[in-house]
Amino acid sequence: MKTTRERAEEKRLAKLDLVREQVERGSLVIRQMTDEERRRYPPRPVKPKPPSKR
Repeated sequence: MKTTRERAEEKRLAKLDLVREQVERGSLVIRQMTDEERRRYPPRPVKPKPPSKR
């Protein structure tokens, strides 16, 4: 049986594969942000992770 983390990782990899396929077929285009978009949508600050409960 797989752990929750393993199932989540499989799901994540499946989504990444789908994105790669769409990019290769041309149905999805990933482009660079324009300077205006960078100003409008600055990077989000990294939130510190809460300590684990172990």
